[in-house]
Amino acid sequence: MSKELDTKELLLKLSSIPGPSGFEDEVLEEIEKIMRDLSDECFRTPMGSLVCVKKGDGPRIGFFAHADQIAFLVVKVYEDGFLRLSGIGGWDPKVIASQKVWVHTKHGKFRGVVGFMPPHLQTTEESKKVPDYDHLFVDVSMNPGWDKIKVGDLVTIDVQGFEKNGTVFAPALDNRASCVAIIKAAELLKKIGSKAQVYYIFSTQEEIGGPGARSAAYIAELEYAIVIDVTHGDEDIPGFPKIKMGDGPALAVGPVTNRAFVEHIRDVAGRFNIKLQIEPIPGRSGTDTDDVQLTRVGIKTALVSIPLKYMHNPYEKVIVKDVEDTAKLLAFSTLGLE
Repeated sequence: MSKELDTKELLLKLSSIPGPSGFEDEVLEEIEKIMRDLSDECFRTPMGSLVCVKKGDGPRIGFFAHADQIAFLVVKVYEDGFLRLSGIGGWDPKVIASQKVWVHTKHGKFRGVVGFMPPHLQTTEESKKVPDYDHLFVDVSMNPGWDKIKVGDLVTIDVQGFEKNGTVFAPALDNRASCVAIIKAAELLKKIGSKAQVYYIFSTQEEIGGPGARSAAYIAELEYAIVIDVTHGDEDIPGFPKIKMGDGPALAVGPVTNRAFVEHIRDVAGRFNIKLQIEPIPGRSGTDTDDVQLTRVGIKTALVSIPLKYMHNPYEKVIVKDVEDTAKLLAFSTLGLE
């Protein structure tokens, strides 16, 4: 019997591989290496998503996690070795000041540092403003051959993930944490004997609109789908319950999800003693759920979210046990479907 995959190590490995929206090949190649031992076949869709299949003669259910991450695009190159950036996905520019970055080009990677005007040189008016892309630049002048950098090259933040006492801090946990949950669910499904035909879908481009998941759902002709994403953990949002880090995944309730399927998942959590939180979603979820459920004649869709703190920051935070509980919920939710 093969050794069980270590959740912490998977989180750190997958979060360390760059995969901006539309450029997910490197991280998907690593996921495919793992999934080939946990599924019967793997293939890529025309939109670049990775689909792995556990064959069965039961209902067709898809697990969706987007593999892309937010990043930056070089939009201007200056003659003295400085770059201007624009965000791919939802960055707050003030969190990237003074960060190390990598500029990814066809000639290799170049080191960069995000610079910002020192307080001594700012006017009173400038010191009161929140920095935006017009006031941030990337210094690449220390690199021999930096002039090979071109408009359209990618830029990622260079931070090193780490784990302490069951908590992981790393970049891109939105949504590599959910990719890990699917991998661990696939591992568990090899043991429990579910009859369902399960499609493990690692989709592209969610951070810029989600065409990867939508097209993969169309190809798979699914009856059921569970979209796995992250949600704000340990945050006080007025009028909404706090989703607590360490208390298990959050199951969305509301009009964007299928009521009967959601109740099935709640029953599964109770039957198998899996910690579960409930998250009200009164309208669109802002995840791939919104599009997956509309595919073909419609798919019975649920949304399960892993609590995460510091979303869309250079370091994001998840609890390892929450990822493992999410995997259990996914695997056992394939049982008892008709």
